[in-house]
Amino acid sequence: MNITSTSNIARWIRRESSHIFHELNPALRRKTAQWESTNGVNFLQQIGVKKSDIVIDFGCGPGNFCIPAARLVGANGRVYAVDNNPRILKKARRKADALGLRNLRTACNLSILMPLPDGRNCDVALLYDMLHFLSVSERKDLYATLHEVLAENGLLSVYPKHVQDDDPRRNFMAMTTKDVAREIEASGYRLSRRLPIRVWHARDIVDGIVLNFVKRGRIPSIQRG
Repeated sequence: MNITSTSNIARWIRRESSHIFHELNPALRRKTAQWESTNGVNFLQQIGVKKSDIVIDFGCGPGNFCIPAARLVGANGRVYAVDNNPRILKKARRKADALGLRNLRTACNLSILMPLPDGRNCDVALLYDMLHFLSVSERKDLYATLHEVLAENGLLSVYPKHVQDDDPRRNFMAMTTKDVAREIEASGYRLSRRLPIRVWHARDIVDGIVLNFVKRGRIPSIQRG
């Protein structure tokens, strides 16, 4: 077994141990439940999500944003939770089912959702703490796909965690928040708000910056791919 494989196994063990600790720790479970039932709903209202909206939560993880979003948009809204990890996606699905949130749908990729059911466009797309996992070309393809499904003046809300000055990781090691904003604006969006706000990260509420963009015009073809 080479060093890279050993390192990957060690990271997996640490991650899974952390998940198990979180699941068994009553205080952490209460904190998560409070976020998903109340604090997260208030957060999304501040971001701009409204009752009856259609929301896409891309890279939804275990449901820290799609669950409060489903509570907020209500029976006339829809939330589409997308994640390429089947195990985590099932966890989000189980949470929604246990809470009776029938307005939440799950998918392992965006293409399964296209076009969105009922002929409705997306009002809000959330890209929270996940862009650092994607390469430049993957990010541009994602921006382009969301541009196609967002309603006119639709909201693209981004939490660019793990940038250069904020625990840098993976594909954001050399990226600043301004770099991320410029990249998104070059893909057919306009930065409308920069919100210093308390936001959920990992297993707690932290200080963060959320960038809100609005869709504009046609996406330049050079940005596709």
